[in-house]
Amino acid sequence: MRDRKLLTVYDVIVDNYNIEEIGEGHYLHTFTTKTTGNKFEYEGKSIEIVEENERYNIGYEKIGGRNIIALHSLSKVSSVNKNISYNYAKQIASEDFNINKQKNDDRVSHSASDGYYWGKKYAWRAYGGIVIAKEAFFNYLDEINHPSVSCITDDPDKPFAGNESIAYKDEGLEEKLDALIETAEKSGKRFYKSELYSKKFIIKGIKAITDKK
Repeated sequence: MRDRKLLTVYDVIVDNYNIEEIGEGHYLHTFTTKTTGNKFEYEGKSIEIVEENERYNIGYEKIGGRNIIALHSLSKVSSVNKNISYNYAKQIASEDFNINKQKNDDRVSHSASDGYYWGKKYAWRAYGGIVIAKEAFFNYLDEINHPSVSCITDDPDKPFAGNESIAYKDEGLEEKLDALIETAEKSGKRFYKSELYSKKFIIKGIKAITDKK
């Protein structure tokens, strides 16, 4: 899984790609993204790392005001295989299941008594939901009326506590996520669509999968 400290931008188009020799066999690769104009860079060999006008998911760090690409977290959007990505995300979820359940138990409180409920963040992580964006995951569950309840979240790592939020019922959660990915079909180069969900969404490539935002 991609390092959680990295920042991520999804589905951006490469523009103004340039390679400049900087000495001792090293080259500076730079490009901007269309629509935003944000600049990204990387120092390495002369081999091109991206293609002009293609779409990528980019993992990067901000260092001294510069956006430095992490090559292991750079993936081409058009090369995503939804099943491989989902299986990878489910494997991560399985490995981290007990950790996320413990955090959910400690940090999420609610009044429901008809089964186990996950706070939003932990529901997204529990069964491989990290293969899609959090917003798409939550919107999908809301649209299909997956059982939910109001809850209070308390994160000791954050300077605030007692936030009102939503928790989703565990029963049926994995099956409904399975159904979304199973019915997902490509809609152009950028998105997937499903008969179960009204909005288009992105399925991440393996290198872009993270349980961060």
